[in-house]
Amino acid sequence: MAGMLQQVKSRLVRLGPNHGLVQAALKFHCLRHGYKVRFLAGRIMLRKANRELVLNNAQYVQVPIMLECFDLFFSTVEAEQRGGLLTLDFSEPGLHRYTKSQTSFHFPSIPEDDVMDAYTYRHMPKPGDVVWDVGAHAGATTYFLSQMVGPEGRVYAFEPDDLNYEYLLRNIELHQLQNVSAIKKALAGSTGTADFNMDGTMSAGLSEFLVYSDKQLFKKVPIMSLPDACNEFGETPSYIKMDIEGAEVAVVEGARDFLRSNRIHFAIESYHRIGGELTCAILERLFSEIGYEVNSSDRFVQMFTWGTPTN
Repeated sequence: MAGMLQQVKSRLVRLGPNHGLVQAALKFHCLRHGYKVRFLAGRIMLRKANRELVLNNAQYVQVPIMLECFDLFFSTVEAEQRGGLLTLDFSEPGLHRYTKSQTSFHFPSIPEDDVMDAYTYRHMPKPGDVVWDVGAHAGATTYFLSQMVGPEGRVYAFEPDDLNYEYLLRNIELHQLQNVSAIKKALAGSTGTADFNMDGTMSAGLSEFLVYSDKQLFKKVPIMSLPDACNEFGETPSYIKMDIEGAEVAVVEGARDFLRSNRIHFAIESYHRIGGELTCAILERLFSEIGYEVNSSDRFVQMFTWGTPTN
């Protein structure tokens, strides 16, 4: 049944955002979850009570996840008043400010979730640490990690998407992050090249792991295994934050032996699916097999998995 449902969803996605069936399906989905949706002038308006979140048509695939994160965005990103509504407009590139830190970043579209509490739930990087931000997007998480490790530390920010990488560099310059190295490569289970769905959003990722992708957006990008990246950089991180749309399983799987002798703290967004199974469940098995303490939870809205060295 789950496979049949996914086939229906995939067929709808291929019809595009302007198709009547797609808009009807999204309206029904939104209504079931207590939201109203409007399609107007290339924009998608999601409304609940006096709050409205605006996307562009190209982001239609992300509507379900935006409903799940609706409250999270309004509690962590500053909104503006428009026509009596508290509005977050992610329909075009813009400068957005996080409420908690009062720090602003340039984003190509939807901002990164401000979930640093999740990424540091099991381990907090300390001054002088070497850490990796894998799936850095526009660099918001990179910024916060940079502040944690300080001038004596180092952040390696991995982001292969062309547009996201451009914004990562803009934010590194905006905040004058001298301890950050931007890496225009994808972390994967092996080293070489692979097709990457280059869509300039937080959902950009290696095509073989994506549920929805567009072959017209595919581009070959360099990929690196975790051990090979450590060898190239000449140092091993003490902590890795990872949000790479399902490829997290391949990264850990491809580094089994390396992780047995090189103990690294992991904080991973793990709500993706591989073969119908959530990646959190697969990661739990992998980390347990290599002697790590492992925990998963959705207490931060999305599912996260933390892998902690036991010695």
